[in-house]
Amino acid sequence: MVGNVGARVEPVANPSLRPAKRERLVAMAKAKLAYNIGPVRQTRNRDEVVSPLALERECGTLLYRAQRAIATVVTSQVYRRELRGTVQERALRQHEWDIAVALREISELLLDLAVSYAGGQAGPMTTAVLLSQNRAVTLARDATTARVLALEALAEQVAVAEAARRDWEAAHKAAARNDKFLDLVARTAADKQAATEIAGLTEEAAVTSQALRETLQRATLAAQALALPESG
Repeated sequence: MVGNVGARVEPVANPSLRPAKRERLVAMAKAKLAYNIGPVRQTRNRDEVVSPLALERECGTLLYRAQRAIATVVTSQVYRRELRGTVQERALRQHEWDIAVALREISELLLDLAVSYAGGQAGPMTTAVLLSQNRAVTLARDATTARVLALEALAEQVAVAEAARRDWEAAHKAAARNDKFLDLVARTAADKQAATEIAGLTEEAAVTSQALRETLQRATLAAQALALPESG
């Protein structure tokens, strides 16, 4: 149940803090990621930041999914142009914080359970207690997963809207060139007229060529006649 969390997960700072302090706490937490392996119990700044090192593998994956969904929303053109007044980034960051805190608590309880199970053979009463505790952790993780799924559903809708916006912009840009294509089609009428004129010239050339061949043939016959010897 316990394992290292992926480096893709970002530390989460309490959104109620000042921006400068949030940035400083996130930077400090990131610096520790390169030199430590989790999950470990977070003992410092618990009310201000959640470190990825405090999360077991599945919990870290859930937080990463939530962060990816939020990033999809807040970095989209649709959000900046149409949704900013409807979906507040602060509200999304509060969801991220709540999810991170819940997942850290779940991870800590999983560590407790791992220690209890590693303690040796448990009696029936202890086993019943541990099973109920494990069930509670599962219910809590399922509830947090539901919130993550809701964020992903929002991100999916935003992604669909973003794709439609890009398609509209591409179509609008392409339509701006319509005049050039209309001019191209208009020139086909001139091409047809020119082709008709060329066909007439071709017919005239054929008539002229035929007349020239007949003239040359008569000239040839006359030349042959001049070449005949005189009789007796």
